[in-house]
Amino acid sequence: MDLTALAAVIGPPPESPFPVDWAGVERRVGVRFPGDFKAFAEAYGPVLAGEWIWVALPHDSERGGYFEQLDEGRSLLRDLRDDDPQAHPFAVHPEPGGLLLWGDSRGDEQYFWDTSASEDPCRWPSVIFSNGRWHTVRLPMTEVLAARVRGTLELPGHALPALPPRSPRYAWPTEPLVLSGDGGGAPLPVATRSPAATVHVTGPRARAEVSEFDGPADYAELLAELGVGRLAGVLRLLAPGAPRGFDIDAKESAQGARLRARRAAGERVVRSPIAPEPGGLRLWGVFDSGETCWWLPVSGDPGEWPVVILDADGVGWQRLPYGATAFLERWLDGELDLPVLSLSAVPRPRVLLPPGAARPGLTVAEKRREPLAQLRTIIGEPTAACARDWTEIERTVGLRLPADYKRLTETYDPAVINGLFVVQPEDLRAQHDEFAGYLDDGEDEAPLRVHPEPGGLLWCGSTEGREWLWWDTSHPDPDRWTITWDVEFDRHTFDGTLTELLIADLTGTLPRPLTALAPSDDGPLLWR
Repeated sequence: MDLTALAAVIGPPPESPFPVDWAGVERRVGVRFPGDFKAFAEAYGPVLAGEWIWVALPHDSERGGYFEQLDEGRSLLRDLRDDDPQAHPFAVHPEPGGLLLWGDSRGDEQYFWDTSASEDPCRWPSVIFSNGRWHTVRLPMTEVLAARVRGTLELPGHALPALPPRSPRYAWPTEPLVLSGDGGGAPLPVATRSPAATVHVTGPRARAEVSEFDGPADYAELLAELGVGRLAGVLRLLAPGAPRGFDIDAKESAQGARLRARRAAGERVVRSPIAPEPGGLRLWGVFDSGETCWWLPVSGDPGEWPVVILDADGVGWQRLPYGATAFLERWLDGELDLPVLSLSAVPRPRVLLPPGAARPGLTVAEKRREPLAQLRTIIGEPTAACARDWTEIERTVGLRLPADYKRLTETYDPAVINGLFVVQPEDLRAQHDEFAGYLDDGEDEAPLRVHPEPGGLLWCGSTEGREWLWWDTSHPDPDRWTITWDVEFDRHTFDGTLTELLIADLTGTLPRPLTALAPSDDGPLLWR
């Protein structure tokens, strides 16, 4: 729609144009955007169209900016699909052909493009979720916006009134988003040297049919060199047309059927579609201990597919920032203490046992697992260590504090991990007193014991969802304190340390999640 005609409906754009780094943004998002959207973005910038619709376009702000908006849109779609896949049968960007957010509202309307409709983005229809129902509108984004402000957007069973012909900028400060050269959308790292160069095959090689394999090229090259078999004696590498037990299609079908059956029965499984569902995880490896290795097809280029590891139950998961061969090289070297794996991080024998080969004793001395090292594999390496005066801190608090909390806050300072705020030691007593005062205002029949009462609750953090986390200090050893939340109502308890709680939440194994994270997220987000 012509911007002059649009301005007559939604109001004129702000006086100053809003520059957009389209090369950087399109590379990062992985799509080309419709022409009318680009023109609108540069003329209007981030505005509240009709004082009702937040148009989601590239910008930066203290609230997270454009990519935070996209994450929120993805979270909404995934939650809907997880709850009722038949009612919400859509792929979610960056899954191939997934819905991509372009607008949110002050009411219950969300606006998406259907990127599966055409390779030409100018022909993408809008898909609107409103009043609990989906509606497809085959108009460009600017025409949908104009119709909504006029009050002429017709959604069956849902009357939408006209809106004021004004479109002010967001109420909070925004800035242009510059991404050129940031590397977004680039192929994931593969092994600097192929594991095939250092792996010994113990018998006749079982060749794999990889000529028409549609997965990542680095894995196909590995199979062409080694064939299929058990890597290090414990990890089955799968391939098309391989012998029984190593055929990638048969194994994927069996594993996918198992997970979908559990999901249909109401059991907890990973929050992700499984192939052949749109955008579903693609299997490539199975550990003898039950864990499975998958690719997440985030785009049409298999070189960009990250590895996702599922635990033996298919509940816990971990997305890794590299492809299959890079994972295998690091795993063989003992660099990855992944919490979803039952095997510890020790160097593994660089041998491949072909199907049917004798299994010699490949004894490996497993080592003790370290939660902080496992957390690093999820949120990345710290930028700098921070020394603390623990004598003074514990004097102020009036208690000895858990050793894992000390290590965590000395390593990541300060940290907000995917929306979970870990209290900083120097602020602990003051923040505890503040939040404890809120608890004391209640009129519970059985008042809660709160520090400094002996064995009372001690505040240790909170979440964006307004959950307050407390240590239960009733045990004399602070390293054995449990963590509890929702203490005034249902009272959920985690029998572990704060670091272990973070790991459980970020890998999907916490029965009642504190933050929202799924394999298709680019997170977890860590900010300081």
